[in-house]
Amino acid sequence: MNRLGILFTAVVFGVSLVVGQDSRDTIRTPEELVAKLYQVHKGKSDPLQYPQSEKLLGHYFLDPLLKLYLNDQRQSKGEVGKIDFDPLYDAQDFKITNFKIVRLNNKDGDGLVAARFKNIGVDEEIVFEMRKIKTGWRIADIKYKDGRTLMTLLKD
Repeated sequence: MNRLGILFTAVVFGVSLVVGQDSRDTIRTPEELVAKLYQVHKGKSDPLQYPQSEKLLGHYFLDPLLKLYLNDQRQSKGEVGKIDFDPLYDAQDFKITNFKIVRLNNKDGDGLVAARFKNIGVDEEIVFEMRKIKTGWRIADIKYKDGRTLMTLLKD
C-alpha cells in the first residue's frame, strides 16, 4: 500500500473513532439527561452554585429557567437567594438511598421524568418537566411534592 493509501486509511479510522465516541456521549432520552445532572452533582463541590453553574446548566436547563436561576445566584452574591434548599433533592440536608430515575411519560418534544429516592428515610419524588430542542433535551421546570415549582419560586 502506498503512502496515500495508508494516510487515507488512517484518516478514515480516526474519523470513525471520533464519531463513535460522540455517539456514546450523546444523551438520547430525557431520563439520561436527568441522570447525568445528578451524576455531575455528586462531586465534592456543588456544580449548581454560581459561577460553576453558568457554564454547566446551559447543557441541562431550558433558557427561561436557566436565566431565572442564574439571575437569582448573581443577585444573592454568594448568600442564600430565593432557593434555600438543594433543588435536586428539595432539602438542605440529605442522606439519599434507593435512588432511581423513572420516565413518567414522553411525547414528541415533551416529557416528564421523576427522580425517586429516600431522603433520611422519607420517600421523595422530584418531577422534571422536559422539552426537546434542536440541541437535545432540557429541563423546563422542576416540580416538588408539595406542588411548588422551581420556576415559580424563582419568579417570586
